[in-house]
Amino acid sequence: MRPRVKIKDLEVSKIALGTWALGGGRDWGAADDNNGAAAILKAVELGINFIDTAPIYGNFHSETLLGKTLKNIRSKIVLATKCGLLAGPRAVRRDLSPQSVREELEGSLRRLKTDYIDFYIIHWPDKNIPLSQTLGEMLRLKEAGKIRHIGVSNFDNTLLKEAVKFADIAVVQNEYSYLRRSAGEEVFETARKHNIAFLAYGPLAGGILSGKYKKEPNLPNNDARNFFYKCYRGEAFKSALDIASKFERIAVSRGVSAAQVAINWVLANQYVSCAVCGARNPPQVEDIASALSWRLNASEQNFLTENK
Repeated sequence: MRPRVKIKDLEVSKIALGTWALGGGRDWGAADDNNGAAAILKAVELGINFIDTAPIYGNFHSETLLGKTLKNIRSKIVLATKCGLLAGPRAVRRDLSPQSVREELEGSLRRLKTDYIDFYIIHWPDKNIPLSQTLGEMLRLKEAGKIRHIGVSNFDNTLLKEAVKFADIAVVQNEYSYLRRSAGEEVFETARKHNIAFLAYGPLAGGILSGKYKKEPNLPNNDARNFFYKCYRGEAFKSALDIASKFERIAVSRGVSAAQVAINWVLANQYVSCAVCGARNPPQVEDIASALSWRLNASEQNFLTENK
């Protein structure tokens, strides 16, 4: 049995399978559904029972793939999906109006082939809609049994403090890795105070901390690693590569992968409940799952701390 953590009334694996890349599309390139489905089933086989998705991932493709793959084992899975980001012809737009939240949920339920979502999460804040209205609608959906728990993502500390005034927030999902820490660290204390589980996404910073890159990659301009992680060009890439090399030194001495070191570093933080890790095929799933079989020791932690 893989290590698990309790969030409200649910026991979830300390690694959640992130499915942004499984959606393919303009953010990650063409999706291989056979590999994607195999990755999902491998995760379940290895004890990862927590899966994170969103309608915007591949413009519904990730949710659709999950629905097909998990339809016979839904009861064994803890599902998180999101609302508030809608694909447009040229750009993504935000809409957290009650009507949009309700319509998005119905679409997610249909694609995921389920009648409830375990964690329904606001994907990004929407400055045009009062948070009280959005959370009010989510509470109504919760009372109707369509969602079990409410979460937020990409919230700063001010917004998180506001959110807890209107609803019982179960999880906050923000970016957190060795390279990018501020979005996580900002909300740690508030999350602990209100018994909110922190879900760390992007622990590999899009893959750069796995050691897979030895030179600056030639990525399409609209690739997520360019516009989101912002450490794949110029001096930022050189700095990230230097950090990755330190992770690799520990990995070699341990006989593990650099990706496992990066995930371990995130999970070693007392404020982090789960790490949301993306994978596109079974070998990648096996690698991230193996991160739960060992822990960084004090000497290794100090080595990383001393070489920030």
